[in-house]
Amino acid sequence: MNWDYTPYAAVFHITAFISVGIALLLSRRRNAPGTDALILLMIAVAEWSFAAGIEAATVGLAQKILWSKIEYLGAVTAPTLFMIFTLEFRQMTRFLTLRYRLLYFVIPLAAMIVTVTNDWHGLIWNSFTYSLTEQNTLIYGHGTGYYLLVAYDYVIVLLGMLVMLRAWFQSKQPYRRQIVIILFSAIFPIISGLAYTFGLDIFPGLDITPISFLITGLLLAIGVIQFGLFDLTPMARHYLIENMDDGILVLDTRDRIVDINPMAESIIAASAGSVLGQPISEVLASWGSFLQRIKETSQPQIEILSRENPARYYDLHVKPLLGRNNEPQGRLFAFRDITRYRLTEDQLSRQNEELKIIEKINLAITAGLDMEKTIKTLHEQCSHVAPIDLFYVALYDEERSLVTVPLHYERGHYQTGTLRDINDRPGTIGNVIHTRQTLYLRDNILPVTGPLNPNMAMEKRAKSYVGIPLMVRDKVVGVISNQSYRPNAYRENQIQMLERIAVHAAIAIENARLYSEEQRLAIIDELTGVYNYRGLKELGTREVERARRFNHPLSLLFFDIDDFRSFNNKYSHATGNIILQTLVECCRTILRSVDVFTRFGGDEFVALLPETDLSSAEAVARRIVDEIAAAKIPTPFGDLSVTVSIGLTMLTSTTVDLADLIDQANRAEHQAKQGQKSVVAIAG
Repeated sequence: MNWDYTPYAAVFHITAFISVGIALLLSRRRNAPGTDALILLMIAVAEWSFAAGIEAATVGLAQKILWSKIEYLGAVTAPTLFMIFTLEFRQMTRFLTLRYRLLYFVIPLAAMIVTVTNDWHGLIWNSFTYSLTEQNTLIYGHGTGYYLLVAYDYVIVLLGMLVMLRAWFQSKQPYRRQIVIILFSAIFPIISGLAYTFGLDIFPGLDITPISFLITGLLLAIGVIQFGLFDLTPMARHYLIENMDDGILVLDTRDRIVDINPMAESIIAASAGSVLGQPISEVLASWGSFLQRIKETSQPQIEILSRENPARYYDLHVKPLLGRNNEPQGRLFAFRDITRYRLTEDQLSRQNEELKIIEKINLAITAGLDMEKTIKTLHEQCSHVAPIDLFYVALYDEERSLVTVPLHYERGHYQTGTLRDINDRPGTIGNVIHTRQTLYLRDNILPVTGPLNPNMAMEKRAKSYVGIPLMVRDKVVGVISNQSYRPNAYRENQIQMLERIAVHAAIAIENARLYSEEQRLAIIDELTGVYNYRGLKELGTREVERARRFNHPLSLLFFDIDDFRSFNNKYSHATGNIILQTLVECCRTILRSVDVFTRFGGDEFVALLPETDLSSAEAVARRIVDEIAAAKIPTPFGDLSVTVSIGLTMLTSTTVDLADLIDQANRAEHQAKQGQKSVVAIAG
């Protein structure tokens, strides 16, 4: 290869050398946004300039064309890298995804392919002429592809400038100074490129565009070193900060405020112009000692109550801003208005408490509690809602116009209330019942309870009274009374909660009142007064489970009256009922209170004997047989007697369940009848 090292070649190589130096210098500031793209831009300029220098120094058409193709690698990528630099500097991350970055280099890659294959189509260069005035300089005639590429390059550079120009209008000082440096640095490549394209260059045939890009890099490097170009980074503030509902303060490493958004200006009651560049300790000097608390911890979280009227709550988060190598770059103060959250949290807390209270009352309803336990449960839950010095539940019998107070609470003690006719003495209870509305006496001067029990004297008169009707299916079944010795003791929200409790309490009270009667009708045989089949099933299942769990013995007797059908046909069913009742009385004298004695159906009976083995059960069965056989039962037909046959069995590991146990005893009872024996035992 022949060489003719011209001054132009030297200038290009110096440009390449300086570009590499700028790239190395910028590599020390890689933590700042845009630095990576700027480093790559300087590398592209260095490659472009170095290849241009070789092209200027070589002799021979083929060598010059080869090095021109090589220098296009830097020429086609430099404008794109400049645009990427502006996007990174502004942190427009949505345009910096991998997909977008690959898209940006599609045309440069296509241009490089077209350049390398120019010998086939001449789209980039269509003629080559040596300059008559400049030493060893080749003048290239350009084809259509070249001008399209130039148009693309200028569009890309102009887009980058538009990004920075828009940033200039949206930014505050001192960010505008940074943007001006970047905009000014982009002018030189544009001017030099236009001059070369339209033949207006000073040195004909010589493209000094890479030199102009060197000027761009120098200006940006000077901005970085001399003017701290990246010290105060805009942080894509238009997208990230300006439009946020949270207040944002950004501090540098010297705790100076370098950014603030409108919401933060409102919170600290100061404009951006008055605080930017100022130490936060001076700007927020009136905020007390919380700044010292922030310094003592790495990532504090503090709740602040503002001085506004009405006051607002702010949640302040302070987080360090770290560079790529985890070196501190400053701190970020984020103020979030949590006033609505705090109010909602308080409301949810109240609602959760209400739900817990209602849940406990519902448990009392479904658990079948007796009246005393139900009233105590209601008193306990009401006391969580409001202050209560006196409490009672008055039960109302509409048919008899009677009010009953089963329990009356005062000063830590429960006492039995009394019964009264509401027509004779209506009082406050009668008022609530007749109006069917809540009665609230804020500062009462008359007794509202009186001694509900004649033997009970009031220790102190209640001032505040809340009486709430208990309604079940539009019927008043009673009144809940909550009272306090203090006047105006109850707030509106407390009364509302007590009313919600009363809705559920009415069901609990009504259930408790009907509990005994419902239970009796459900599991007691009306004729004999012993358990019916339903009672046996409910209680017997429990006994079987208990015996299995603790491995205790459990036996079962199954018996009926011999030839009872013939007996009824002869003497009538009414006489048969007398026999059944007498049989039950005989058995009760023998069976224990823990035994489950049941009328299984008709004249059939079952006795479940807990803690009883087979031999003991057989002894009980024989006593029953003997006792019944010896009994003389008075009837309209004279004294009559009957006999019974009994089958018995014992729970074993092979017994499936209560029904299986009954079935075993029933089969034994059939064997007793067939074998004309009074008692037959089956081991199970």
